[in-house]
Amino acid sequence: MATPLGWSKAGSGSVCLALDQLRDVIESQEELIHQLRNVMVLQDENFVSKEEFQAVEKKLVEEKAAHAKTKVLLAKEEEKLQFALGEVEVLSKQLEKEKLAFEKAVKSKVLQESSKKDQLITKCNGRREARALHHGYINGLFPNHPVPVSKAGFHSNTCPQLRIQAGPGGPHLRKGLKGPGRPRK
Repeated sequence: MATPLGWSKAGSGSVCLALDQLRDVIESQEELIHQLRNVMVLQDENFVSKEEFQAVEKKLVEEKAAHAKTKVLLAKEEEKLQFALGEVEVLSKQLEKEKLAFEKAVKSKVLQESSKKDQLITKCNGRREARALHHGYINGLFPNHPVPVSKAGFHSNTCPQLRIQAGPGGPHLRKGLKGPGRPRK
């Protein structure tokens, strides 16, 4: 190592020691400066300016307010949905009750109509039997004269001008009737 100008070689041991120490201090300071520069670079990369921070903070506040409004709207809509679902359930139950009542009414009506039909069939069969007995009685009294039947399928005893009625005392001939069973006025 060379001796700096103005320094003598005598006592150079203490000067060299001082220089070595000074050099070590400078190197450590340069190393520290290098480390600080690296930290500053990292901070610059991760650093946000005050204006940017305030803008982001303002945006966050606005988003929180919008989120709160949305939450309130969601709660209202959920309440409406629950109410509507309750109404749908009530209406479904009411519809089911009305459906069962309708089916019961239809079955009742069908049974009534079936009963009426059976009564009409029984009544018709009774009249056929009575008519057959009546014709048999008439044919028994007048065996050579069959009972005439019109083209419409009605017997002559339904003729508006003449009607033969069978009663407990036998057949009676009645003249001058306007229609079956209606007296003339």
